Amino acid sequence: MILLAACAPTSKRVTLLVDGERRVLDTYAITVQDVLREQNIVLGDDDKTDPPPFAEIGRSATITVTRVQIKTETTRQPIPFTRQLVRDETYPQGQIRVAQLGVNGTVAITYTVTFEEGKETTRRETARQIVAQPQDEILAIGTQGSLASVPISGTIAYIANGNAWVMRHTSGEKRPLTTTGDLDGRAFSLSSDGRYLLFSRAPADAMHSTALNSLWLLDALVLGESPRQLPVRDVLFAQFAPDARTIAYSTGEWTPGAPGWKARNDLWVMPIAITDSGVTTQPPRPLWKPSVPAPYSWWGTQFAWSPDGRAIAYAFANEIGWIEVSRAVPSDSEHAPRQTLKTFAPFRAREDWVWLPQIAWSPDSRFIIGTVHAPLGNPHVATDDPTFEVWALARDGSVRVALAQQTGMWASPVWSPMDARGESRIAFGVALAPSNSERSRYALRVMDRDGGNQTQIFPPAHENGLVVVQIAWSPNARQLVATRAGDLWLYDFAAAHWSQLTANGASSLPRWGK
Repeated sequence: MILLAACAPTSKRVTLLVDGERRVLDTYAITVQDVLREQNIVLGDDDKTDPPPFAEIGRSATITVTRVQIKTETTRQPIPFTRQLVRDETYPQGQIRVAQLGVNGTVAITYTVTFEEGKETTRRETARQIVAQPQDEILAIGTQGSLASVPISGTIAYIANGNAWVMRHTSGEKRPLTTTGDLDGRAFSLSSDGRYLLFSRAPADAMHSTALNSLWLLDALVLGESPRQLPVRDVLFAQFAPDARTIAYSTGEWTPGAPGWKARNDLWVMPIAITDSGVTTQPPRPLWKPSVPAPYSWWGTQFAWSPDGRAIAYAFANEIGWIEVSRAVPSDSEHAPRQTLKTFAPFRAREDWVWLPQIAWSPDSRFIIGTVHAPLGNPHVATDDPTFEVWALARDGSVRVALAQQTGMWASPVWSPMDARGESRIAFGVALAPSNSERSRYALRVMDRDGGNQTQIFPPAHENGLVVVQIAWSPNARQLVATRAGDLWLYDFAAAHWSQLTANGASSLPRWGK
């Protein structure tokens, strides 16, 4: 009898705090969970107890049940707009105007909120989505008349602040050709006679559009002429033929990740007819059907139309060559036959961009000049080689020669037209730090067509080099224009002198026609 009494269950005094009540009870339950079950107290998925449910209780214990709710809340907050100051040559020097009103954007922020006994205890951001992008306030400061007018031969077209501009005969006679501010710079081609401009425009609602752009044509001679849209979209490259009766173009498609597009690696030629009543086009003819022809082909291909109009040069990440425009695509092939002139190891950028050779033609259409990567390197390790050279490649394959060494990847060589003596020269950039040419500034040099007489024309000793090498030669080869610190500058070879042509800080892609 004494042993049985010792083993008998012991009653426990428990204080239970739940749902705003205080219950005092005697129980033989062993764990917190047993007590709750006896009292018909159901725990929600997020409720908690102190002590925890599987804890054993002693002779006396206090059990606290905390009711927990987790909710999702979304709030909208403004994104303040910012202010931009731009220089605008449309207005007199010193005049300030509001070019664009600022508008706040909107961001939707989602929070996960925890409530205990009806009171908020924690709030954690779990998602953020921009509903509307802010629109910057743009203040334009007039710079018209701040520069002396400089005579030029022919017509120079360029992009400034997203618009096409043109100057003809003198730099003082410059005017905007568009005012929408939406040129994306993928296609920007001036006809050889300086009259027609071919350009691409970003979609009106770029944030929600899956189109890359659209292609437009404009008569640059007619004041107030409205651009005319062509039936081509998603352009990565477009260029006039020398006679401006045909255009060549290549396309891509929008992608959600970087860099925002994927090249189709196609190539089309489309005849066009321009009249006072409009532009008519004929069905495009493929030279290349969409395909994957080379390493890193998702980035695209460089093209350049020969001055004689019979060939188009191409540049992959590992190859330079040309194709004949008149050749049709064979029925059993994806491409018109291509003539490979130079192969080399592709450069591995380790980024979401791809290096492609910049290419240009000699004025007689006999040579292609281009930047070549690591021409002498071991192909198994040359992808990381920082060596770049400027090569001249004969169209018939008879000449393959390096004209300039250690130029850097952005050399962008351009061959001049024939001068009065029937000679031509080559302008190109040279990296000031060739082993890091991706980020280096560049000097600007000129050399003879055989690589001799290399002369540096920029920068002088007290100035920095070019951030980007963008060059265009005058039709008479006596001058060239280059982009310097966001403006166009003209170099006159006879005077060995630079003159500033624009004062907006946002000029790029100069094109020079007759």
